[in-house]
Amino acid sequence: MKIVALIMQRTSLAQGLMTKVRNVPDIQLCFEPDYDNAVITIRKHLANVALLEVSEDGAHNIGFCLTLCAWIRKVTPHCRLMLMCPEGQKEVIHSAIEAKRKGEIDDFVFYDVSLDYLVASLESL
Repeated sequence: MKIVALIMQRTSLAQGLMTKVRNVPDIQLCFEPDYDNAVITIRKHLANVALLEVSEDGAHNIGFCLTLCAWIRKVTPHCRLMLMCPEGQKEVIHSAIEAKRKGEIDDFVFYDVSLDYLVASLESL
C-alpha cells in the first residue's frame, strides 16, 4: 500500500484529492497542514511518499520546502518526495528542476495539474 502524506495549506485541494482516491486500491492519503509536523506525520502514518506544497504565503517558499525535504530525506530516507509548485514563478520552477536533477526531490508538479494527473504521479513514485 502506498501511503502519501499531504503537507500543504490548501485544505480544499487535500480534501478533493482524498475524495478522488477514496476508492483507489493501494493508495491512502493523510493530510497535515502544519509543516512543522511533516516528519511526525510521515513517521506516524508510515508514509512512503510526501507531497509538499510550495506555498505562496512567503513562509513556506521553495527554500523552506527544500530545506524540509533535506531533513525528511535524512530522517526518513524511504520516503519519496514530490513538490507542488506555482507554475508562474520562474525561480521556483528553476529550483525544483535543479532539486530533482540533484536527487533532493523525486518529482514536482504544478498547482494547475488535474487531480487525475496528480493521482497518477503519486502512484508512479
